[in-house]
Amino acid sequence: MILNSVARFADRWIDAADLSLSLTDIGFRQGVVAVERLRTYHGRLFEISRHLDRWRQTVDGLQIVGLPGHAEMRDIAIELCDRNSAVFKRQSDLAMVWLATPGTLGGPPTLIMHLGALPLQTIDQRISDGQRLIVTDVVQPPEASWSRQFKVRCRLHYYLADAAAWRRDPDGSGVLVDADGSVTETSISNLAVVRSGIIFSPPPDQVLRGVTQAVVEDLAATARLRWQHQRIGPDELFGADEVLLMGTDTGLWFANGVDVASADRPTTRKRRGAIYAELRRRFDDAVYTRGLK
Repeated sequence: MILNSVARFADRWIDAADLSLSLTDIGFRQGVVAVERLRTYHGRLFEISRHLDRWRQTVDGLQIVGLPGHAEMRDIAIELCDRNSAVFKRQSDLAMVWLATPGTLGGPPTLIMHLGALPLQTIDQRISDGQRLIVTDVVQPPEASWSRQFKVRCRLHYYLADAAAWRRDPDGSGVLVDADGSVTETSISNLAVVRSGIIFSPPPDQVLRGVTQAVVEDLAATARLRWQHQRIGPDELFGADEVLLMGTDTGLWFANGVDVASADRPTTRKRRGAIYAELRRRFDDAVYTRGLK
């Protein structure tokens, strides 16, 4: 969160520095926390409707009841930006985080909404130079445990994948795998591979459905680029012409290399390809015309 900013706690506006979660809150005791992270571009919230749809799917799936509906959440998000106009003047663009838990036993749900800084230097570096991917042995939790469409704060599997990746590259990102060995996603991005001018990404039910990926798929359709969904094996990731990465903070960037955490092998270098360059140009144009604020 950002100090000297205003945050929302339940139905109150408070100083962000005063945000806290009770030790008896089910979110703390059992890790039941719905989360949604979005950001602004040029001071405007980006794709808030899609974020609201995913948020609602998560809180309904976790059976967190008594939260504001779509329209009220949208209004609160806009007011959060308005109440922090001085912060926007200092930082230009910011992240926004929504958190919800079932609250304490027998009590109302806990809702927290706050602003956070964006790692702008890191974002610029990823866009221009790319980021290294490291395929790990960390397996995504099965659908029988909880839906991969729920965006939750329980991120232990992502942390372990990144921890394995950081042993190879402190700036790398760990790729999780599925039970069949196919690659899925990273802690901060959806991924897609490009082969012979066609874009392939994991099936929608295999990964968290990324808001940014949905935007990039729209842009690819406008550019008449073919996009298909299918399971992607590690060899396909290594052999791809390009690897696209999509996530809230950076938007769209690319993998500059692919490695394996468990094997001592040379990194497969990747390049900033033509399809990435075309979609990045269109993405930059889109952030001027989409969004709400």
